[in-house]
Amino acid sequence: MDEKKLNQLNEYLKSMDLPFQYPLVEALIREDLASGRGEKAADICTRIYNLAGSVPPGEDASLLFEQYIFDLFREQTENFDKDDDELVAPMRGRLMTLLDRWTQLSDFLAEEKQAGLKGREEVQRELDELLTFSNGLLDRVNHPADETGESLGELDFLIQQSEEVLIRIMEKIDELLHPPVEKEAADAPDTVLTLKVSIPGLARPVWRRIRVSGQITLSQFHYVLQKTMGWWDLYGHQFEQAGRFWTPGGDEEKKSEDEGRCVLSSLLEEEDDLLHYHYDLSEDWHHKIYVEGVEELSAAKDESASYVLECLAGEGACPPEDCGGPEGYRMLLASLKEDASEDLKDDFAWVGDYDPEGFSLEGVNKELKALL
Repeated sequence: MDEKKLNQLNEYLKSMDLPFQYPLVEALIREDLASGRGEKAADICTRIYNLAGSVPPGEDASLLFEQYIFDLFREQTENFDKDDDELVAPMRGRLMTLLDRWTQLSDFLAEEKQAGLKGREEVQRELDELLTFSNGLLDRVNHPADETGESLGELDFLIQQSEEVLIRIMEKIDELLHPPVEKEAADAPDTVLTLKVSIPGLARPVWRRIRVSGQITLSQFHYVLQKTMGWWDLYGHQFEQAGRFWTPGGDEEKKSEDEGRCVLSSLLEEEDDLLHYHYDLSEDWHHKIYVEGVEELSAAKDESASYVLECLAGEGACPPEDCGGPEGYRMLLASLKEDASEDLKDDFAWVGDYDPEGFSLEGVNKELKALL
């Protein structure tokens, strides 16, 4: 089908309040062809009507819509290659599951009782971005003949990244529904926190386990994270929890609070509490900070608590600054393989003798001691 007809098909889907676009319709057709169920174009139309609970509004709109589905069905049937499809069928299934969960989350946020949920609009925006990206991936899956062995590997990785994003959005919604009650700095408990800091979605695990005083501010904790992970503190950052944001000095216009006025233990009080740290916002190195343990200190111990700062364990070298975010990091790792193309090696020659597995517990603690 030509682009004009595909765009019109999208308009009809939109008029029925369906969030997806034609790639999902193609995927439904290809799924049927792969299964051998022998459905017809009319059956696909019926499934879509049932899902929407309506037909396209307007005179003759449903007839034109069904004609477009028929044309798409015929085109997919003529071009369908079962051997090619077997390579992408598992990816298609994962994407359709992702889109099904996307619909559930979007419907939940659209409910009237969620209207006053703080941070709802931001989460919906992230969902909409994920939908657009996933539709693009589904379009690629629907045309396996256009992919190579290398690009199929890339496609699988991008689907995995999309699944990670969806999990992240689900976590954020849970945080919005169950926001922690922040205590004033003066009321923050004297604690030592055991935290696991990880960068999710990377092609190779990168994480650190640290013990740190809960009495430090987020501003001080930023420097701890920089030294612990191995960043150079060249770019901006922000903390995030349950739809709230903290930045240096705060920004009323951008609705962020002053990180220098927020004590770490006021946000991380018990096991499994979660805080997000974003570094280099253009590349968005997203760090998840989980509480693994909390030690409450008596008044007799609080003097020494101010000086607790150590790294207990870790894995993986910090990605190089300016390597292009998680996707650029994946390409960097590919460039280090012996069979990498010369062009790819040249693109990342600037990283020198970078070792992805290079983590030194002693080295990190030396940095933290200097920071302390």
